[in-house]
Amino acid sequence: MRARLNGSVRVFDDDGADITPAGMKERGLLALLLASPGQRRTRIWLQNMLWSESDPEQAAGSLRQALSRVRKTLGRCEGRLQSDRSSIWVSPEAEVDQQAAGEFLGDLDIRDPEFSDWLRDQRARFDQDFSAVRPPVEVQERSRRSSRPVVMVRRNDLGASPRSRFVMQAIAQRIAGDLILFGNVDVIQFETGAEMPGTEAISALVEMECFGDADQDFLLVRVIGMPARRIVWTGRQSLGLSIPGVWESAEVSRCVNKTVASVVEILSGATGQGQLGSLTRATRLIFEFDRPALLRADDMLVRVQDGELRGLALAWRGFIRLTSALEFRDHGPDSVAEARSFADDALRAMADHPVVLALASRIRLKLQGDLDQAHYLALRAAEMSDQNPYALEALGQSLVFHGDYQKANDLAQRARIAAQGMPNSFNWDMQACLTALGMGQIDTAREAAADCHRKMPFYRPALRYLVALALLAGDRASAEYHAARLRRLEPDFVMAMLVQPDYPIETLRALGHVETLRDRLS
Repeated sequence: MRARLNGSVRVFDDDGADITPAGMKERGLLALLLASPGQRRTRIWLQNMLWSESDPEQAAGSLRQALSRVRKTLGRCEGRLQSDRSSIWVSPEAEVDQQAAGEFLGDLDIRDPEFSDWLRDQRARFDQDFSAVRPPVEVQERSRRSSRPVVMVRRNDLGASPRSRFVMQAIAQRIAGDLILFGNVDVIQFETGAEMPGTEAISALVEMECFGDADQDFLLVRVIGMPARRIVWTGRQSLGLSIPGVWESAEVSRCVNKTVASVVEILSGATGQGQLGSLTRATRLIFEFDRPALLRADDMLVRVQDGELRGLALAWRGFIRLTSALEFRDHGPDSVAEARSFADDALRAMADHPVVLALASRIRLKLQGDLDQAHYLALRAAEMSDQNPYALEALGQSLVFHGDYQKANDLAQRARIAAQGMPNSFNWDMQACLTALGMGQIDTAREAAADCHRKMPFYRPALRYLVALALLAGDRASAEYHAARLRRLEPDFVMAMLVQPDYPIETLRALGHVETLRDRLS
């Protein structure tokens, strides 16, 4: 079996007969295998490349069907395409024509964001490999494609009061600071009256305009994709806040986070920015706290860790191991060693990044029990970005282990406000539940867990604590209600599991509530 991947994708048997699958996804499946190291990939990786927007069960079914259709097309070469429960591969490996002219996988039009990101990365590598023989015009074009994206934050504060101009500038600074945390983004700020640079190199534009009347000033924010000037998001913000309110207001945090998320959406879809898109989608999958989703996220991050976002990718891979240990009780020595290794490598790659520091702190704390190092890393993260919810959460958790529940609870509330508008903001509602529980505030803890559940109905930790906290509060009816919802996600769940030593309600055990739960259940 031989194949050509440049230009039109074609596969031939040993007699030269064309055995290329007709369907786009089927050709994509075969091309992904042929272009991979050892012509082998895991099923999860392939599902994520071709059906990333489907749920895991649908994606697995679609892969099985596509694999069956490809085998039928291959005819007598069908036996070359082998598989087991976890992987699919070509054996023996097919010969691939490396000299064929044309763009890599030039005729594949597969509408999946993960495949698009992967294809952009592969084509960029192809360009780099053959740069020595390309004419100068193409070298310039490749340089333009691979340059760091530029985001402009443009402020128009004519007619605003001096106080509102300062508030507007502070919000713009928060937006710029959060964007810089993505590691490969250049942010420039421009205000009315200054000489504006050219917009041809700008990937995204954040326009901020302040309008005032006799009583109040208002801020209008627009996020625009360039060069098409497509409006992606708009928001309004009252500027009738005290100066500290800019840092403490949930409304401001929501505006900032929505703006940043919209800019990242633009950059993730831009040519050459596949790694940023993969990183963003991977972090969203991580916070589904579902085993298949974690495996998909890990596969995405493998592709990111060799680029400019290496430190973040490695830190999140370590966090995946931490999540597996806490959520699925995977405390094996190999998993712990991997998490530690990822955290160490992430710190070497991005030693001054608050999110990397925060995630490494969590791993040190929960998997290694190194309280001093965890606290040090969390302090550094919070010092670098005192409005970053990951940094505030890490510092709060380290204080919990030092027994300072009051400060931990204060930080959890600040993190909860700072996370408003983020896709995974429910995570910080859950942290607020745990620190309130440490303060002995059962009702407040229940409210925070309920907020978490409303935002993410399929998040099991919130349901577990809602069951346990209802029992502690003597509300058996509510406990039964939430237990029934939890059983949809954990079919074997019974309330007696809450008192088992390995059931994942660590904070309740640490605070000595298990005996009370045992009394309630009896």
